[in-house]
Amino acid sequence: MKATQVLVAYLVVICALAAKTAYSLCNTGSGSRTLCRVCYYAPGSLSPTDLDPKLCTHILFGFADVAKNNKLVPRHPDDVKKYAELAGLKGPNPNLKVMLSVGGGDTFSTMANSSETRHIFLTSAAHLLQEYSFDGLDIDWEFPTKLERENLVLLLKEARKMFNQVTAKAQSQLLLSTAVASPRTLIDTSYDIPGLAMYVDFVNLMSYDYHVYQPYLPFTGHNSPLFHRKAEEGFFATLNTAWSAEYWVASGMPRNKIMVGIPTYARTYILLNPNMHGFDAPVTGVGPRNGSVEYPWVCEFLRNNATSVFDDESQVPYAYKDNVWVAYDTFESIRSKVVWVKAKQFAGVMTFDLCNDDTNGSCNQGKFPLHNMIYNMLT
Repeated sequence: MKATQVLVAYLVVICALAAKTAYSLCNTGSGSRTLCRVCYYAPGSLSPTDLDPKLCTHILFGFADVAKNNKLVPRHPDDVKKYAELAGLKGPNPNLKVMLSVGGGDTFSTMANSSETRHIFLTSAAHLLQEYSFDGLDIDWEFPTKLERENLVLLLKEARKMFNQVTAKAQSQLLLSTAVASPRTLIDTSYDIPGLAMYVDFVNLMSYDYHVYQPYLPFTGHNSPLFHRKAEEGFFATLNTAWSAEYWVASGMPRNKIMVGIPTYARTYILLNPNMHGFDAPVTGVGPRNGSVEYPWVCEFLRNNATSVFDDESQVPYAYKDNVWVAYDTFESIRSKVVWVKAKQFAGVMTFDLCNDDTNGSCNQGKFPLHNMIYNMLT
């Protein structure tokens, strides 16, 4: 066989495997490919038994921690009860995948720094995942330094090897994902993207927190714009979901491994001058609830005669009343994002998180209205 024929045959096999991977991630049993709906769940007062098992293809329990002895441990003693309750959701939805997300910064740096400490962590992780019927592990390292980026790849490489060994014994594949940053400065610093792509089943793109209050940048901006506005140039033109997702692809991450993030929380600011209330308006600091509010808070804000504006360029809304300004996502912006994700053939969407949606129906849109909309668009 000629070299070119060998290359073509190789590429066909690789493409087929990639397509199979994308399909198997979110197989609903219907026989057709469904885009993934990956949902973070940071419980707080919301019990796993209050969740709708059908809304997500994957639920990621956030968060577990890396202990000082480099082992993976529950963040709170009562989390183990919630682990069991979360696994119980697979009863009414057998296709649901439940994963454990481990968060941290400095603890990751120490644990990932040597093969010995990584082995301690991964051995404890494999045990915890099996004990509580988790289907995989999500690594939320915020964020590796340039010197640590290869340690993240090594951690994932060794996790994949260990998980494959566990899978061979248990006959059920353990999944591996990682949460990743969206600003270019962090992407370029923190990630060897081709290296990550070799070992993860998918990445969760944190395409939010593009604009948060900073004393050196005291202006309004949207938490999670889909596109940039014409007025935004240079670095500011990169602070949007579309740019980040495409940059990850251009840097070596396959589209069918990228879950595009959608926040259910909003960002608030205090306006310096209530008469200046558009984008880039001067602010004095963060707004109510230390600058971060859940969707029901936004509903109440709008009911109290706040003015809502939908920006056609960035495809996201904001609202203001008196000196309070809020950047949020709602049906119209989420619809635009999901349509874009489908058109660009990404693996699916990731939400952060279930608990910031309307969990009890106070917005008069039913329970979990934002997640229900995503479910209806992707099934």
